[in-house]
Amino acid sequence: MARRHKLETPFGRVLDPTADKVFILATMVSFALKGAYSYWFLVPIFIREIVVTFCRVVWLRAGHAIGAERAGKLKLGLQVTSISFSFIYLFLPNPTTYSLNLFFISAALLLTVYSGFFFFLHNRRLLQDKELAKAVANVGVGNLRPFPGTYGSLVGLAIVPLVAYDLRVYFLVLSGILILAYTMIPRLGLGPKEDPLEIVIDEVAGILVSFWGVPVNAVSLVAGFLIFRFFDVFKIFPVNWFEKKPGVHGIMLDDIAAGVYTWVILKILFH
Repeated sequence: MARRHKLETPFGRVLDPTADKVFILATMVSFALKGAYSYWFLVPIFIREIVVTFCRVVWLRAGHAIGAERAGKLKLGLQVTSISFSFIYLFLPNPTTYSLNLFFISAALLLTVYSGFFFFLHNRRLLQDKELAKAVANVGVGNLRPFPGTYGSLVGLAIVPLVAYDLRVYFLVLSGILILAYTMIPRLGLGPKEDPLEIVIDEVAGILVSFWGVPVNAVSLVAGFLIFRFFDVFKIFPVNWFEKKPGVHGIMLDDIAAGVYTWVILKILFH
């Protein structure tokens, strides 16, 4: 109706496909939990959808409204088709419905990755935007006060339960965050000794290091968060030594070292 009456807004162009993603991905997760297919089908889909949505929001704030492309719309249609056949399989489980279910989730996966590739290809100029580098570095909470490092740690803590069910997924997420940090932070043009409070992706990485292979429950999450914040704030050697490294290494390595300290203690407490 907004398109028909020419009432579209930049925010609406982002909110519309974002709502689709929420409904689609939540349903797909439900099917994976029901055994319709492996959750590994969903890992690339989730990565693509989250990254694309993040970029859309950042670019919208910078005045660049990016609407849905044709490949993205086809991708959505195929995802809906896949969901339909998953319903059929769960209602009438047999080899035929199972094969159709796997065929369409596989096709949806391939088209999702394909559309994501061309989304970034067509918007490659915006990938060099300094605003995107800032948004990645502050993970949406770096401008909060008075303790942005604490908020960044909480973002990392929120990620841990979502990925801790499989160390392979955990490794992919941690590796992705490290790659983003080492790619985006140098684009900020900081001095060799600068470590702005707004950069909190290092806290996210440190928290994820802290919980590698650690049993995740309410007690371990609270304990890990407090222990990590202690080492991150008081900079016990070699955390303080890493902090003095120039550039992105000094920004990242002190929090990773604090994460290693925390990991050792958590492994002892929750072995």
